[in-house]
Amino acid sequence: MKLISEYYSLSRRIVMLLAFACGLIILAGMVLLLFYWLLPFDQEHIAEVERDSATELLDCEGGLLAWRVDAHDNWRVPVKLQDISPWVIKSIVAAEDQRFWEHRGIDPYALARAVEQNIRHGRRVSGASTISMQTMRLLLPAKRDWVAKFCEACRALKSEAIWGKDKILELYLNLAPYGGNVIGIEAAARHYFNKSARELTLGEAALLSGIPQSPSRFNPRRHLANALKRREYVFKRLEETGMASRAAIVAATKERIHLQQVKANNRVPRFADYVIQLCKDKGGIVQTTIDPRLQAVTESVVMRRYPELTQANIDGLAVVVINARDSKVQAMIGNANPDNPVFGWVNGATAKRQPGSLLKPFIYCSAYERGMLTPDAVVYDVPSIWREYHPENIDHDYLGAISAKEALRTSRNIPAVRILEQLGIEYFADKLSKMGLRTEGAVGDYSLSLALGTSEMSLLNLVNAYATLARGGKYLPLRVTTEILSNKCVQVFTPQAAWLTIESLPGDQARTLTWKTGTSWNNRDAWAICISPHYVVGVWCGNFSGRGNNRLVGAKAALPIALELADAIKPKEKIFWNRPQGVGTRSVCALSGAIPGINCKHIVKAQYIPGVSSEAVCRLHITEKEVASKQVKINWPTKVAAYMAQGHCAYSATSKSSPKILSPIAEATYLMFNSKTEQESRLDLTSLAIGSAKIAYFIDGEYVGSEASGKALEWKMIPGYHTLVAATENKSVHTTFVVREVPE
Repeated sequence: MKLISEYYSLSRRIVMLLAFACGLIILAGMVLLLFYWLLPFDQEHIAEVERDSATELLDCEGGLLAWRVDAHDNWRVPVKLQDISPWVIKSIVAAEDQRFWEHRGIDPYALARAVEQNIRHGRRVSGASTISMQTMRLLLPAKRDWVAKFCEACRALKSEAIWGKDKILELYLNLAPYGGNVIGIEAAARHYFNKSARELTLGEAALLSGIPQSPSRFNPRRHLANALKRREYVFKRLEETGMASRAAIVAATKERIHLQQVKANNRVPRFADYVIQLCKDKGGIVQTTIDPRLQAVTESVVMRRYPELTQANIDGLAVVVINARDSKVQAMIGNANPDNPVFGWVNGATAKRQPGSLLKPFIYCSAYERGMLTPDAVVYDVPSIWREYHPENIDHDYLGAISAKEALRTSRNIPAVRILEQLGIEYFADKLSKMGLRTEGAVGDYSLSLALGTSEMSLLNLVNAYATLARGGKYLPLRVTTEILSNKCVQVFTPQAAWLTIESLPGDQARTLTWKTGTSWNNRDAWAICISPHYVVGVWCGNFSGRGNNRLVGAKAALPIALELADAIKPKEKIFWNRPQGVGTRSVCALSGAIPGINCKHIVKAQYIPGVSSEAVCRLHITEKEVASKQVKINWPTKVAAYMAQGHCAYSATSKSSPKILSPIAEATYLMFNSKTEQESRLDLTSLAIGSAKIAYFIDGEYVGSEASGKALEWKMIPGYHTLVAATENKSVHTTFVVREVPE
């Protein structure tokens, strides 16, 4: 009876324990379910972690150019699961979570085994973390304790329900640590074997799959023996689970482990910085438009030419080559000396500097487009003043009446400023803006000095603006990656005006090249841009500090480099620009470039745009009778041309045959009293000239009359700063003076 009573009591205790255990399991399940629904699962944060990646730049053929770590100084390059070797997937599952494809985020068998092992050893031996739980820990790091483990389990269950196995495994392989700052399988494959994760063999995959368990202890670069021992464990698990055959494992064991360091073309660091800045919100693998052949040729030319500049105390050289057809940047050297401790970080291709004469072709193109000029029309290179602005030619000499194309080819300043004045500054600034050239920084904001390049611009944007001319006036945004970020296309100039401008530039038809040089104020920057139907090559030389140097002249410092590079990269097949429809040929006066009048003796053929170009008749060859009878209205350029030898008088202040101005005295100030008689408010203009019947006088560009040598011509004074030109049939000279009004 006593035995029955004891048996009953024991049975009752067992039932109570089972009931308690079931209740505890049910309670734990309810708590787990509650946490499953209530535990935060910040998918925005997770998406941000996914986006946070290093950047690898490839050239257009897939070669590695450069890389940059992510915001946390980690090298992580995201990769899709389908772009990872199957051996990697099998190895990581075999090593970390054999029942990954069977459980739903938590593995009960592994959990039970971990509890038994931890109790038996009296310490934590196994944590029973599944790949899903580890992925949650990598996405949302927390303190390593049982509370964190419980939260990981809840999130693992939730992630399996939301994402599925493939997404979780992809995230794990992209976030797992592989030693140092190497994160993710793609970065690990490149770091240890200089190949992509897709190309990993079984032996390589097994070696890498053993690293995440202890990234420092199993780092093959530091502890190769430990890494190989861990690989043997991975091989064993692969064979036990049937994920790899014995024969495959034996073959993989015999593979030679040849660790390689990934190499990149570090000679394009400034280009890399520029592209990464543009793609800062993307990261990952970015394929650029850099052509490795053109880049190599560009580097070769730069390495050969740069020492010549350094010997002349010039530290800055930048080169850009873009495709003339689609504006792809195919070669770029932002800084020829990126290791310079002071200025090595500066990108000369994107830095804004004064372009000097590089904007002049766009001024002439605008004038051609509006019908104001044709390449053979006469423009006037004579001393001129606009209010307080008094530009001069770089050689301090003047050519008088010359054709527009000659003025552009010789880069005369005065004609460019005068044409800009006629165009309108805001109109021209809008043209520049449409080509990506901003005009901020010009002296006096929008001023006529814009014609001489006082507004700072970058080499990269200037080269693309010249590509607009090469494409017949069609602007395309610069492209530095194979991804098309913008399809924006703007017809800035007509094809006819663009073609006439290219024809007006200096060049070499045998090389199918035209070019333009520029020199900024005080010799701070030297520029050259070469245009061909294939490529546009731009070169900037200067000092990054802004210090001037007499060697910094576009034609001397930059043009030889640009021409050498243009010759080196030109294709074997020569292609010339085709003359577009809408460009015609007509007879013009050889001197004025206008439609011949009855008095024009020399007639030539010249190009123009029918229906657009001016139909004005030549006014250079008019009779004194026509002038006297006022049948023909003439302005100052027409008058000055009449006193030039066949319209081609050269202006010079140093020539012995030039007139000598006696009055007014150079830089003198003359007072004008309002209370005096009109006669006393006049100023005598007097000059001496050898062998000339008359001397013509022009003040501030306006013809005021002519008088014999040594005789005075009276001029009614006007307050202000003035420029006086005295011209004979052969030569001319100019001076400046001031008239100040004195009140009564």
